[in-house]
Amino acid sequence: MATTSEQLPLKGKRVKAPTGSAAWKRRRGVLFALLATLCWSSTGIFIDALYTNYALTPVEISAWRAIFVAPAVGLWLAWRHPGGLRLSRKEAPFYFWYGLIGIALFNLVWSVSVEINKAAVATTLIFSAPVFVALGARLLWGDRVRLTQAGAIVINLLGCALVAGVYNPAALLNSPLGMLVGLASGMSFAASTLFGKAAARAGKRNSASIIFYTFAFAALCLVLFGLATEGGRLFLLPLDGVGWLLLATLSLGPTLAGYAFFNLSLQYLPAGVVSLLNTLEPPITALIALLLLGRVMNGWQWLGTGLIIGGVLIMQTATFGRSHSATKID
Repeated sequence: MATTSEQLPLKGKRVKAPTGSAAWKRRRGVLFALLATLCWSSTGIFIDALYTNYALTPVEISAWRAIFVAPAVGLWLAWRHPGGLRLSRKEAPFYFWYGLIGIALFNLVWSVSVEINKAAVATTLIFSAPVFVALGARLLWGDRVRLTQAGAIVINLLGCALVAGVYNPAALLNSPLGMLVGLASGMSFAASTLFGKAAARAGKRNSASIIFYTFAFAALCLVLFGLATEGGRLFLLPLDGVGWLLLATLSLGPTLAGYAFFNLSLQYLPAGVVSLLNTLEPPITALIALLLLGRVMNGWQWLGTGLIIGGVLIMQTATFGRSHSATKID
């Protein structure tokens, strides 16, 4: 089993790139990132039903998502790749912090942000993540943020604000606590991206093994927190058969599939590009709401959709429109 130093690449360390042409790898990475975004865009439908019809709390939903995902992936690994279940003591701290910050904390802070800021502002603030990803990648791996890439990030933030329905910048500053919580959700999502990229750069574990340990540690942390804050109610959910089906589908459908595609995309694309592609979630969510719920977007929201897509295209051009080393992923 590899040691932590092998699992966590140092700044500037080069790793062997996936086989195949650079263009093929790029297209595959973009496809995985878009599939992850599409999966995550559908989670709101299930979460809204669980909130509205069964009054589940953010802690309950977050904990049970992890409780469903970890054993399911663990059983699959035991059947197909039993070696992926082995974890050395030196690796454990990395995956503990990945699960705690990137999964457990992110889900909790995001839910609190929605409660304080409401969905529109919370959605805008969480997609501050590309800024934190760019800063983190610069500190960890020396990635440079070019002017065009910075411009793409700004355009995406503006687009997210318009799609979410935040037309007045003062709405983002209405509550100092809400602003801090919202930015914390963006930072924790950025941390998840950077942790995932570190694991992908190491190249020692497949996506299923990474998901298993991150969700296993996340489940442990969320269950302990849930028992401390909610007691036995955490395991006595007021759900009928339909409610349990909704919770299981949310966990084993968009949640599991989203993280699987997300981790795969990080094997082929820089963290900053994946983070920008994830900002397509608001317009995709809006389109899903239009098709399934009949909620029509207004002109500002369509403009925001165009800005988000434009920002993604600018980032793609700025990142891949120049020569790359054939052996460096980031």
